[in-house]
Amino acid sequence: MFDVPEAIRKQADKCSHDHSCLQTGQCGDGPMCDVETAHGDGVLCVRRDSWPGCLYHLEFGGARYCVCPVRCAIHQQQSH
Repeated sequence: MFDVPEAIRKQADKCSHDHSCLQTGQCGDGPMCDVETAHGDGVLCVRRDSWPGCLYHLEFGGARYCVCPVRCAIHQQQSH
């Protein structure tokens, strides 16, 4: 489904779903976070009701952010 370079996959070595997004387009059993805006190549402001144990999320100033290198690469592919 998505082709992300091995170097980027290695940067996301804390993924608890074994990069399932690359094959299924989902994050584990649920959908990937919906992206509101991208901040550079490595930070996505996302819409998400809850964080199911994701180690790549940040909350700051009432907003939620994804810093997963693989999710960011997927977003870049979808944007082009």
